Amino acid sequence: MKTIIKLLAVLTLVLAAFAHPSAVDAGGGQSFSFKGPSVRASFYSGLGCVITDVFVIASEARFRDEPGPAERLSYASVTIFQYDVCTDTQLLYAYGSTSPLSQGDFQMANKLSSAGLNTTVTLFDEVSGNTFDVSVDLTWEASGALTRYHDVTHSRTPGCKTNSHFTGYSRPADASGTISDGTTNFTAGISSWANLDLVRSGMVVIGCN
Repeated sequence: MKTIIKLLAVLTLVLAAFAHPSAVDAGGGQSFSFKGPSVRASFYSGLGCVITDVFVIASEARFRDEPGPAERLSYASVTIFQYDVCTDTQLLYAYGSTSPLSQGDFQMANKLSSAGLNTTVTLFDEVSGNTFDVSVDLTWEASGALTRYHDVTHSRTPGCKTNSHFTGYSRPADASGTISDGTTNFTAGISSWANLDLVRSGMVVIGCN
């Protein structure tokens, strides 16, 4: 269930970020579809008093706002959190994303067996107010069986109907590599979890303003 929620969260974020649907007249309709692979990984390390948490997600997909043509959607997002438990001090809370990725920056092998991400992401640190670049060079290797999820949803309110379908494939993985600002490798720890995912989803909206 947690995996399904995470996959749906990824899809929702992508649709919210890239879809710009116009108002639909009563009796009309609008269709959206999304398909593509993605990867996720979380790293944790504790060195003395300092705890570091890193979360990364990347996707290379196709989004279509019908009847228009399909659009390429590719992005990578990184979040880094550092905390000094001895002094009860937040040292770093940096996050950022890059889109679109250059061709070849993100690659996924057949059957979600492995993936690679090599790109640069600019992060904003809320603690210092500064921005800095991190170089991302990560690989994912499948460590478990492929699991399929499927869901169909129909909702109706006065003057509005929404039909959606979701098919997701997910596979646990081991992630390794570096996320570095040139001085610090923020992934110098054990990967607490990682996944390889493939999402196919569609939505039809009828009569909703």
